[in-house]
Amino acid sequence: MTQLLTTREASDVLHIPIGTLRSWRFLGKGPPWVKIEGAVRYDAAELQKYIDENRCLPSVRARSEELIGSL
Repeated sequence: MTQLLTTREASDVLHIPIGTLRSWRFLGKGPPWVKIEGAVRYDAAELQKYIDENRCLPSVRARSEELIGSL
């Protein structure tokens, strides 16, 4: 069964303010959400997918500069 989270719970998972999620919904950005009988809900699995898809990895250049700087 799908675990649906409130906006407050989703903001806790993402470590962002509730207002940011509200703004993202208005702008059509951020993780997918559903509205059920007037209540906004976020699928917990979709939140994890959103986190995974927005993961940033250090670039090769940044790593090489870090290594050179430590010499």
